[in-house]
Amino acid sequence: MNPNESWVDDWKIGLSPAKEDEIGRELLDIFRRFWQWADLDNKSKTTQQRYGSALHALGGWAVENAIEDDEPINAHLQLLEATAGGEGPLIYQGREEWQRELDTVCRKLNKFLASSC
Repeated sequence: MNPNESWVDDWKIGLSPAKEDEIGRELLDIFRRFWQWADLDNKSKTTQQRYGSALHALGGWAVENAIEDDEPINAHLQLLEATAGGEGPLIYQGREEWQRELDTVCRKLNKFLASSC
């Protein structure tokens, strides 16, 4: 489940279509570069599924937060801040195993984002 164009539509919530599309495309670009950087195409299908699910959920969270904020959005900085501190944002409240998976992916994503500033 590598990052693909359908994710941008999945993340849309209908409150600000142009802004949702813009941030969604920025996120997709970042996630695609991260996928290559982490060499996920050469990992097991299970690993690809775990990373894909976590990135998809993180993208939805990021778009929703971007819409709630009136300031211009920089997807790179938003993700860098959200993944700082060794964890990701709380997305899977009540689903501890899923949240741990997300946190694992966020730690690796943070390394990528910090190295590509």
